[in-house]
Amino acid sequence: PEFCQKMTSDSHDAAPPASEAAGGVTKSAAKNAKSDAQKYYKKKSDPEGLKKIEEGDEAFKASDFAKAKSLYDQATEICKSSTVESNKKTKEPAPEASKEPVAKKAVDGPLSGTKLLLSNPKDNIQAKPMREGVSEEYNYAKNTEELLKAHLSATGGKYITRFPPEPNGYLHIGHAKAMNFNFGQANIAREQGLGGETIMRFDDTNPEAEKQEYIDSILANVHFLGNKPVRVTYSSDYFQELYDFAVQLIKSGNAYVCHQTKDQVKASRDVLRQAHIDHLPTIPAAAMSPWRDTGVEENLAKFEKMRTGQYEEGEAFLRMKGVLTSDNPAMWDTVFYRIKYSEHPHSGSKWCVYPTYDYTHCIVDSLENITHSLCTLEFESRQAADGPYYWLLNALGIYKPVTWEYSRLNITYNVLSKRRLNTLVTRGYVNGWDDPRLLTLDGLRRRGYTPTAINAFCEQIGVTRSGTITTQMHVLENCIRKELDAAAPRVYAVLKPLKVVITAGLDADLKFAAPNHPTDASKGERQQVFTKVIYISSDDFREQDDASYYGLAPGKDVGLLGTGYILRCENVVRDSAGKVTGLEGVVRPRGQEKPKGTLQWISEGHAVTAEVRLYSYLFTCENPNSPPGAKPPGAAPAAAAAAGRGTLRRGGTRRWRRRTWRARRAAGRTSP
Repeated sequence: PEFCQKMTSDSHDAAPPASEAAGGVTKSAAKNAKSDAQKYYKKKSDPEGLKKIEEGDEAFKASDFAKAKSLYDQATEICKSSTVESNKKTKEPAPEASKEPVAKKAVDGPLSGTKLLLSNPKDNIQAKPMREGVSEEYNYAKNTEELLKAHLSATGGKYITRFPPEPNGYLHIGHAKAMNFNFGQANIAREQGLGGETIMRFDDTNPEAEKQEYIDSILANVHFLGNKPVRVTYSSDYFQELYDFAVQLIKSGNAYVCHQTKDQVKASRDVLRQAHIDHLPTIPAAAMSPWRDTGVEENLAKFEKMRTGQYEEGEAFLRMKGVLTSDNPAMWDTVFYRIKYSEHPHSGSKWCVYPTYDYTHCIVDSLENITHSLCTLEFESRQAADGPYYWLLNALGIYKPVTWEYSRLNITYNVLSKRRLNTLVTRGYVNGWDDPRLLTLDGLRRRGYTPTAINAFCEQIGVTRSGTITTQMHVLENCIRKELDAAAPRVYAVLKPLKVVITAGLDADLKFAAPNHPTDASKGERQQVFTKVIYISSDDFREQDDASYYGLAPGKDVGLLGTGYILRCENVVRDSAGKVTGLEGVVRPRGQEKPKGTLQWISEGHAVTAEVRLYSYLFTCENPNSPPGAKPPGAAPAAAAAAGRGTLRRGGTRRWRRRTWRARRAAGRTSP
């Protein structure tokens, strides 16, 4: 039961993110507070409000986000209550419409988006806007005319996106959103005549966590959702080029081999963080690695020793020689290469030094001529114009793609983190990566979700930069419900069968045709048989009737769905312990009568017995991603299984009357 809390507390064992400051106020919260303050200052330009905003800016630059937010909030209140006359905007005439036609029509199909959001690759001189307050000296995101010309010559000016999962687990609904955006934008550009394609790339730089099993599953799910990459690549395909670039960085004085331990690195970064908060004029020696100023030749020799396996794991690693005076912590000498004596699922045992994600993905983006690198917001500081993504490409003198960040997806009562999902699987809280309670794509497939429903959900929620989206589970459920309501044939199913023997009113079996769909005649009919022994749900019977009850009770009439008959309960059958085991009743033609309730039923001998698993939410707390204490702990696997009788057919999807939709489990499956 404490697993919900345990998972969240595990995630806080590591050092706090760079965007988080003392007091628990995040960088994003301070930014939002500033946005509010600026909005009210524009309405009422109170000098005191402006002063507070400027003071907040100073605190923000010092990474004191709690103080900055407080000052911005004060500015908001000052401007709200100010007696300064409101600023009235003069409405300017709308500019003349461009004579150049612009295609804005949305593209039909599962990969479509509402519109093309990405900038034209031909305009990619400044790949990323500069952060406010950052000097042009640190603008690493600018392409030269020559680099852009060479890029456009290689691509023909088309849009090129990539879907780059790490093969360290199974894909989940959040990856479906990423696929929908990456493939969708390229698809729209192609349909508009601009050219567009998406590369399927495995960012396989961590051999300890990656498996061929995950690679195969990812490829299957990309295909399942209807996505068609122009080609499949692996970051490991570029290991030699990446290594050569690392040597180039060492030779240019932009990288060095470090021997600090993990704890020592953390300690030096803590000193550096405090130096920024205290506005120290110089960087303390304790904030830097003792090996930061090692000479080029010594670094080259050490890096060669790393490559040839002459160090133990953790004994040496290659770091960027970044900008320690930057207020962007991602620039504080990020690790580029580390030693791992592990077999790689794609490159085998050729290498024992492996590049990190931060080093790899920007270089491979450039090598593959990606025009737009779309990532979630946790990469924002790393992909800032003054961040390591562009610093590295600038240091190497290679093309710089546009980077574009959007919010992650969370759904209530679930976790969408491969690390946490892996914990659920390996600790036995769920029955594998395709457990129907999980929002992995394999789990959703087993539960009966279709690719069109999953893509429709991704289209509905869209992309935004406003923090992490937490979507209610019913939004996802409604997408499959809406689709199957129109498409799925109807059948009857009784999950808690209660036997009813008809003693009078039915002389012989009654055969009749029932529509497969209540509103779509094109789906045809099915033959049903009404016999003297039927089953109803035990939930539809009660020994004590009341005015609000629509089911069956002794002496009460109910309709039997589709038969044209009314059933009256005449007798209750019990076992030796007094438990109700069956009913006896009589039927009569319905005619013009309108009974209070109408029940579904199945006939003995014309149905099959089936095992039915009814799954509830995975977690008992709505937001299992909350910090410990924010929500009551609880991770009860809320799965219920019941054996019952129902008109189940092999294969296909059916809607059961008065129940949700179910898809038959694939033949040969042995797991739940």
